[in-house]
Amino acid sequence: MGVPLPFGDMGPCLIVWGYGESNPVEISPFFGTVTLGMEDTINDIQEEGYGEAPVDAVSGGATMTLDVPMTRSSLDQLEAVLQAERIGSVLYLSSRAGCAMYEYARALVIKPVCDNVPDPDMSKWILIYKTFPFRKFSLAWDRSTQRVVLIGFKIFPSQESGFVGKYLQIGVT
Repeated sequence: MGVPLPFGDMGPCLIVWGYGESNPVEISPFFGTVTLGMEDTINDIQEEGYGEAPVDAVSGGATMTLDVPMTRSSLDQLEAVLQAERIGSVLYLSSRAGCAMYEYARALVIKPVCDNVPDPDMSKWILIYKTFPFRKFSLAWDRSTQRVVLIGFKIFPSQESGFVGKYLQIGVT
């Protein structure tokens, strides 16, 4: 049967953005599914004689994202992940057009949670080396929809010595 996934088959998690730094941001609670995704890009090699059927393919790399449905968030959490300006209890959001992300990307760790307690066993954690949040939410006001601020995290391959080209590791030592 093989070795089971170290982080389990299901259950909630806690996310820490800025893991290992002096000012990390704990992100929770969530309402909905936290989703870590990876997709390879494949570039087909074609020849006229085979029509639309590829005769070969070349890997074009991979992209990764993390979607985090935040709910009941604090102003501190929202200020950090929305890249907002905060004055007192007011958050100001701006366009952020033309701003580079990698320079400000931070490590992020996903910890499985059992009975509302993060698992202390670091071998079950997922450490993502370089992440930066981007906004992708829409808020609803009606009599029965709980508001969720969906935050995406762009995941970059590391450019740091020893980890060049790597996205993440499962298990933290």
